[in-house]
Amino acid sequence: MARKVPVKLSAYHKEQLTDPKTHQARKLNSSVQLNQREGVWWLTLSYDEEVSIQTRACAPVVGIDVGIANFVTTSTGKHYGSFHKNLRARHKRDRAKRRRKAKLRACLQKKRADKLPSTSSRTGQRLIRHVKQEVNRAVNQCFVDPEHTEVHFAYEQLSVASMRFKARAQNAYLRASHLAHIPQQIRWNSQKRGVVATPVISAYSSQECSVCHYTDRSNRPNQQTFCCQVCGFEVHADHNAAINLSRRVGDAQLRACRDRTAIKAVLMQRHEAWKQRHASESSRPVIRRKRGKSSLLCRPPEMCVLLAM
Repeated sequence: MARKVPVKLSAYHKEQLTDPKTHQARKLNSSVQLNQREGVWWLTLSYDEEVSIQTRACAPVVGIDVGIANFVTTSTGKHYGSFHKNLRARHKRDRAKRRRKAKLRACLQKKRADKLPSTSSRTGQRLIRHVKQEVNRAVNQCFVDPEHTEVHFAYEQLSVASMRFKARAQNAYLRASHLAHIPQQIRWNSQKRGVVATPVISAYSSQECSVCHYTDRSNRPNQQTFCCQVCGFEVHADHNAAINLSRRVGDAQLRACRDRTAIKAVLMQRHEAWKQRHASESSRPVIRRKRGKSSLLCRPPEMCVLLAM
């Protein structure tokens, strides 16, 4: 026998469940979730909405680099969200707590105890929710930024499952930051707001110089700094990667590459072409002005006074 559960809706929920055009209640989907969290029941409702694309075909492209230190970095030079400070300290405490529980569990398991403690905790589950909320906030700030109105976003395709570090602490840091949630949130926000967001190839975007296309690991002396070993271009590493991603929209040559080796070969070909152009420009004859009255007119007023004396 089905029972009716009374639900109390706030003014915000009533506004969201009302169609602004017809001022009628929206048609809800049949899937409903009812969860209990810390003694409070939460009801999740969903509905379908058609959102038209508002981005123009000739809109400027803004690249989005995804990272741990900065959740979102755009090619305009702005950073949104971070896993440092409070979230990182909470992650360290939670990781130490889970390791203690794991040691206790292994010790009791050797003694063949009937009941073993769980390695998960409420604080860990709360930290996961807070990290995802911080990611959502960072992506929302990026989309509502006045500088990003009527733009075409380009974000990197990440394969977090295949990412591995040598240090165990860094791997735990990667899992706790929920890096894979950021592209999903970018995709969902673009569909919600009617903004075009295109996933692009991310291979070597953090090692490629956005000026001369030279690609090498030595261009990254540390995590935050990018310094090209050829042209000397220096900028924040995430900013440089975002610029490279913004230029890879519609790049058929990179899209045709099957592996990372082919992608690096294409980038190095572009670097050689840049070197040839730069060499031809630097080898042009310099036109020097003859000394005379015309040369005095091009000098600063202070220099003219000294010459007159």
